[in-house]
Amino acid sequence: MAGGHSGDNLGKQGGPGGRQSFRELIQLPRWVVYAQALLLVVTAGIFFMVGLLVGGLASPSSADFNRTLDCRVYGSIAYREDGNLKADRGAVVLILPANRKPTGRSQGELVHPDSFQALDNEAIDRIHRLGGAVVRADENGQFEVTIDSNAVVGVPYQVLIVSKNGIQREGNNLTKDQFASLAEFFSPVEDLIEKKPFFWMAFNADGKRVDMPEVEF
Repeated sequence: MAGGHSGDNLGKQGGPGGRQSFRELIQLPRWVVYAQALLLVVTAGIFFMVGLLVGGLASPSSADFNRTLDCRVYGSIAYREDGNLKADRGAVVLILPANRKPTGRSQGELVHPDSFQALDNEAIDRIHRLGGAVVRADENGQFEVTIDSNAVVGVPYQVLIVSKNGIQREGNNLTKDQFASLAEFFSPVEDLIEKKPFFWMAFNADGKRVDMPEVEF
């Protein structure tokens, strides 16, 4: 019968023999598997390199982080005489990098206000090579000088100002830490401030301009 024949065909497709065709395994040559694995490794490497490149463009590099720029330092120095405030012309300003030390020490008298040598001065040259500066106040008691600066974290400096015309007062002595810092640059340190009042401070050069407080002796 036609109906019985149709039922037999349906039974053959639905039996174990009929389902076997959907469970056939796909066999690939071994070189194809190796090639796919190699392709995955290469692709991962490419994405890694692209990530490094993008990250380098988006964040500051070590060169940018450590770059130095010019920074101008401004200040004024005055002293009192008979109750009157006058410009301390010839006062010496030493701006010393706190984290850099010279290979040798210079004589303190080379930058003392009474024996200052403007030309061929090894003390000035050594400090300048380290990113610091030495300058004298002009006829108005003012000064400005260029030092190195770091645009990101700043550079620490120590400042010593030795008066030219002020009168030394009792108790105006260097602390142990100040003496030790100056001893890295000068010997003997006493010749640096002999019989002169002085001012000491520290600051970070983290921009294009630093305005120091007015100093009065």
